[in-house]
Amino acid sequence: MTTQEGTRIITALESVWGAIQKHHPDVPDVVIVTGTGQKRRSTKRLTLGHHAADRWQDATAAGRRAELFVSGEAIAKGGEVVVETMLHEAAHALAAVRGIQDTSCAGRWHNRRYAALAQELGLEPPKRAAKVIGFSEALITAATVNRYAAQIRKLDAAALAHIEESKGDETEPGEDQEQDENNPGPRGGRGRAGKRLAVECGCETPRRMQVTPAFLEEAPVLCGRCRQEFQPREPKPESTLELVLQLGEEPAPAEPVAARVTP
Repeated sequence: MTTQEGTRIITALESVWGAIQKHHPDVPDVVIVTGTGQKRRSTKRLTLGHHAADRWQDATAAGRRAELFVSGEAIAKGGEVVVETMLHEAAHALAAVRGIQDTSCAGRWHNRRYAALAQELGLEPPKRAAKVIGFSEALITAATVNRYAAQIRKLDAAALAHIEESKGDETEPGEDQEQDENNPGPRGGRGRAGKRLAVECGCETPRRMQVTPAFLEEAPVLCGRCRQEFQPREPKPESTLELVLQLGEEPAPAEPVAARVTP
């Protein structure tokens, strides 16, 4: 019998959660579900994941378990985004088991206690709280990417079924949070505090990743293969054309004209 695609997705996500629990034994078991992160077609708001404590009744354990939701749109963004999303929700899971109030305003505002938990799990919270969402924008670090490299590779190689993000969707890391429309997000759309830079190392075939400008400025990020620093990718230079106006027998140069040339 052919394995059902839903089984493949949940099995892959459960494998990542198991890896997180291996590194952080306090992280509890959860019931993992998936689906679309766009709750209403009338809005452009997209949720990558959420954590809901004690949502599921576990008959075998005679207790309740939290729900961990990872959207099909997050899966479409690749293994690194999936791991980052699950670590974001793992911080909420830790807060629940430790009795820590890490959010307020119906889960929108992420406080400094959340920031500390996110950092414990290998995410880098922002230096300053963003409007409406607080310290929610905790991004995966290069060291954490290396720690979960095997899981990221497996997710990418699995080519799981996913949901394509609608054009214009505003991406959210976790719960149903309002957007700060003055802040462009690192994965496109508005409402994610800070932005990301595409960087690459000096290998013959460069390894590439995305980091926040603040993270890159704090200290050099070295490639484990070539031992060179990751640097921002250079934009392709624009080509220029010089037009020469022929008047009579003697050529006279015209005013330089810049033109963009597509290779």
